[in-house]
Amino acid sequence: MRCPYCGGLNQERAVFCVNCGRDLRRAPANTQQPRPPTPQQPVYPANSSSQSTSRGAVPSRPPGTPAQAARPGVRATPPVSRLFPTAESQSVGATPFLPPPAPEAPGPFPPRTMAQFNALLASGAQPYTVVESSLAAGKRKLVRIAFPASAGWQQAATLLQALRDLPDEKLDTIIVQGVRTQQPDIYAFTNGQLQFDSAARLGSQVNRRYIVETGNGFASDAVRFVINE
Repeated sequence: MRCPYCGGLNQERAVFCVNCGRDLRRAPANTQQPRPPTPQQPVYPANSSSQSTSRGAVPSRPPGTPAQAARPGVRATPPVSRLFPTAESQSVGATPFLPPPAPEAPGPFPPRTMAQFNALLASGAQPYTVVESSLAAGKRKLVRIAFPASAGWQQAATLLQALRDLPDEKLDTIIVQGVRTQQPDIYAFTNGQLQFDSAARLGSQVNRRYIVETGNGFASDAVRFVINE
């Protein structure tokens, strides 16, 4: 039985409406049965897809502000051009990110003759400091020198200059290793190595041999060459 006043449902023999409490026996004959009340649906503000998330709306941000900085407590990520700068993205006064180009060798490098190797000494030899000098079995001598990082041809020239400054005719082999100043490394040398053999045999001939390696000997840009004198 439906109440003629509020439209609520009641039992067929009910005397009073369980919803509004009115007397159902005195209901007017021409009262129109009202429609049952419909629950009100919550009204949500219309948000664009770019400003809403599963946790709610994202506060608006001024133009030009990164998306990460719109939320409080979130640090904005710098632009890609600042993380990985390129030559085009640099402007006047910006901090350079590329090392200066290495000076060009005055002659062919790697050299193929002793004359070309000697030509590197004029402008390639760097000031160095002797770090270690020790003798080994078999008439061998190891000399370690320290000088700043330089190009491969400058390393070779500096090692040759150190060999000329520290001659020893009684030894069969002299190894000169270059290390970078105040930069320890796991490798035996980091600024090149020169191995000089005063009596290297090549078939029936006995020659003076120079074996030169640049860098640490393992880098992709390392150069190795051998010259017989």
